[in-house]
Amino acid sequence: MEISLPHQIAAMPGWLAIALTAGVPVLLALGIGHVMHQLFTPQEFAANSQIGAVKYGFVVEIYAVVAALALVGSWDIYQTARDTVQQETANLYMLALSVDAFSGPDFASLREEMRTAIRLYAGAVVQQDWPAMQAGQPSTGSEAAFQRLARVFLDANGETSGQQSLKQTTADWLAQVSQARIGRLSVMSRTLSGLIWALVLTVSVATIAFQWFFGGGHAAIHYTMGAVIALIVGAVLLVALKLAFPFVGDPALLTPRPFLSLMQVT
Repeated sequence: MEISLPHQIAAMPGWLAIALTAGVPVLLALGIGHVMHQLFTPQEFAANSQIGAVKYGFVVEIYAVVAALALVGSWDIYQTARDTVQQETANLYMLALSVDAFSGPDFASLREEMRTAIRLYAGAVVQQDWPAMQAGQPSTGSEAAFQRLARVFLDANGETSGQQSLKQTTADWLAQVSQARIGRLSVMSRTLSGLIWALVLTVSVATIAFQWFFGGGHAAIHYTMGAVIALIVGAVLLVALKLAFPFVGDPALLTPRPFLSLMQVT
């Protein structure tokens, strides 16, 4: 699977991603400003200030709508990914706590098998699913471990009424683990379309460039304003990228730490 440019930027170390998304817009703004001041005189800028400011306001409104679209979409992807990981690990934790309900020497082997199944599943998520999710590729690495987990808990037959009633509850927890697992593995397929990223980039460049079509007093003030606007554009782009790809980057917004903790609990 070909990795997109937005994915590559989000996967960069934090300092490099910040330097890229902040530095490139600023350099672009200052470069366009230099070219514009070479082509036009201050008098020509001043003559275009009134109409230019009106048109620039229109461009900024378009940018605001597009930036909001990207941020809202990216936040939805991040929130979905975070919630599915929390749901999956929370139900796994409840399964781990239920193991001790099968007390007594007769269930010693069953308890060990349950704990082993939970550890193996958490390990498969960390070692196989997570690298594939970071690469933006589909993964079935934890499928065998999940099937083993399901069989161990679903096939467990208790002797007491409490153990028998617990079986229905564990089945519900397993169903929620399965649902969250599918949601986690499908998060990367819900990333923003390449057309949306292209639109965000196009409008961002237009916002950076269009500000130079009218005068702004002293040239140093205009260059400073241009750099600040470029930094804002770069910051919006970086936040959208990190939210849209929550499993990648150093540091990543979402890590497999909850699954590593489960391996220690069991």
